[in-house]
Amino acid sequence: MKPVDNALPEVDTAKEKKSPTRIMMGIENADCDDAKHGLAIDFDPYNVTHSTVYMCLEPKADYKGDYNMDAVITERNVPAAYVANHKCMNSSIAYPERIPSYGTHRPLWPRYGEYRYVPAQRWLHNSEHGAVDELKHIVKECLYRHVITPSQLPNKDRPFALVTWHATLEFSVLERSIVEAFIEKYALKGPEQTHRDGQYDHLLVDPAKVVSTENDSVLCPKKQRD
Repeated sequence: MKPVDNALPEVDTAKEKKSPTRIMMGIENADCDDAKHGLAIDFDPYNVTHSTVYMCLEPKADYKGDYNMDAVITERNVPAAYVANHKCMNSSIAYPERIPSYGTHRPLWPRYGEYRYVPAQRWLHNSEHGAVDELKHIVKECLYRHVITPSQLPNKDRPFALVTWHATLEFSVLERSIVEAFIEKYALKGPEQTHRDGQYDHLLVDPAKVVSTENDSVLCPKKQRD
């Protein structure tokens, strides 16, 4: 399993940091983002026609696990000085990568936990705080800061994915040791380190529980040590 490096274009981070128009995170603002209005630009939890993104309508037989297919880690070369922008709900956000692991996102982030669905424009902010997005029981046992959601972003060959700030893990068949190793190496590396819970909680089905501490001082504490 070999990481794949992908360089980012140079970013004028100094200009972004000093810009008086940069939108502050975590502040509810009805004119920008209050996690309640204007949601349809990303995903409308109140519109049944949007629910197809998490209903898994394709035949399950198309997603057979392949034990001969290696897991793949993709690392993005995000400069240390890079500062991601926060965009209000009156502007759309698109990503050049199939599964984004850095970039512009919404000012308000989801509460940690498991969802019926969360759009990437939201959960990417959690990654910036050091969270791990995706997969279920193993992630819940490894750290408090996680967001779990169905997604159409992974491909059929490797339908499972974990996302942290600057790195993704995609795989066909679950191997606990690979998932835990990825979390231990890449979790909690986001530039905005905070365990403060988010404001967005549409379709939240299971709020996250503290595993070691709120700061996740010990990752995957139930892991079987050698």
